[in-house]
Amino acid sequence: MVGYIANLFSEQTRIPESLFLIIIGLLIGPVFGFIDPIGLRDVAGIFATLAIVIILIDSGLEFDITMLFKKMFDASIFTIIVNVLITLFVGLFVHYVYGWNLLHGFLLGIVSSGTTTVMVQALLEGLNIGKETKQLLVLESILNDATLIIIAVALVNMIKQSNVSIMDSIKTMVTSVVVEFAIGLLFAAIFFVIWFKAVKKIPAHKKKNYVFILGLIFILYGVTEFFQGSGVVASLFFSILLGNIHGVMKSLNLKEKYYRKEHIASLKSIKLVQLDLSFFIKTFFFVFLGMITDISLMTLPLIIMAVSVIFIMIFTRYLSVGLISIIEKKYRQYAFLISTMVPRGFVATLLAFLPFNEGIIIPGFTEIVLLLIFTTSIVSIISNIIFRKSEDLKKKANKKKELKSK
Repeated sequence: MVGYIANLFSEQTRIPESLFLIIIGLLIGPVFGFIDPIGLRDVAGIFATLAIVIILIDSGLEFDITMLFKKMFDASIFTIIVNVLITLFVGLFVHYVYGWNLLHGFLLGIVSSGTTTVMVQALLEGLNIGKETKQLLVLESILNDATLIIIAVALVNMIKQSNVSIMDSIKTMVTSVVVEFAIGLLFAAIFFVIWFKAVKKIPAHKKKNYVFILGLIFILYGVTEFFQGSGVVASLFFSILLGNIHGVMKSLNLKEKYYRKEHIASLKSIKLVQLDLSFFIKTFFFVFLGMITDISLMTLPLIIMAVSVIFIMIFTRYLSVGLISIIEKKYRQYAFLISTMVPRGFVATLLAFLPFNEGIIIPGFTEIVLLLIFTTSIVSIISNIIFRKSEDLKKKANKKKELKSK
């Protein structure tokens, strides 16, 4: 109900409902103490997986597969540039300004370099920025979800094993990323074939299309992770194949009558339920984010450090937009939005506790990451409001020009 009211409020004021929902979460959790934030953080990983899978289904069903292959190169280049530069700049900044160990600084840099799929997807809703820019930002967040954990774990191993060379560690990271993606793609294709054949076998009166798909995707995620692949990548590409069934079947030279009746009906049913379920998950995500934020961590030195890191993020992303605009000039006109789209989410939350779990003590590491998660969300929401307002003003100005010309 809160999410529904927030959505109506957003339509009237053009202020994203995410801000309203985060404030509700803050009131429920740290402000009035109805919910214990520490207890909630224990289940953050489980909810993160659930939210990511549901949102990836949403993203995959809406993706145009031909556009995906065109934009995957752009997104990969942009993600690599952003991650490398943020990791480098943040690491050097905390090393020279705060006296951190350089590898500890790089670990903070990589943890704070990736955006979160759930919030990016929600903030982009209703924005008139073209499919190319939306898909760049969504793909960037998905690539981050799939790779940041691998890279962070490799960095932690470097810190634990100081005798291992940096080049060997980099080779290990690259190999791990490639293998995880390949395994994810393989299982996505296998499970798509399973779904394709199963839909034709199940009698019409016994079909529960969405329940079947959801169960299949959770199994896909689990099986892929069990075989050391990326469950995120597998879930995304399975959903993309699902949403682009017409194009997939056409490319395989299968006759339309072979798949049209059962599969198209199943897909329509899935999309109908997915619309409501993704709304619920997105709503709960923002309330949850507010609930797990510990206000007591927001000391002045940490706030100054977090603000400094956010400035580095925005500057780095702006620089990266300039570089990626060489490939696609359209990105340049949305440089402000792309540069300030910096929300960090549950992957960062999970990695915030990684050094401590591995016996590595980095004073303030967990606190600064959790503070960044909250502050980057606020920065992204505010920039989203500013962008929407500026677009509205441009539209009004263009209408006035049209009237004058007439």
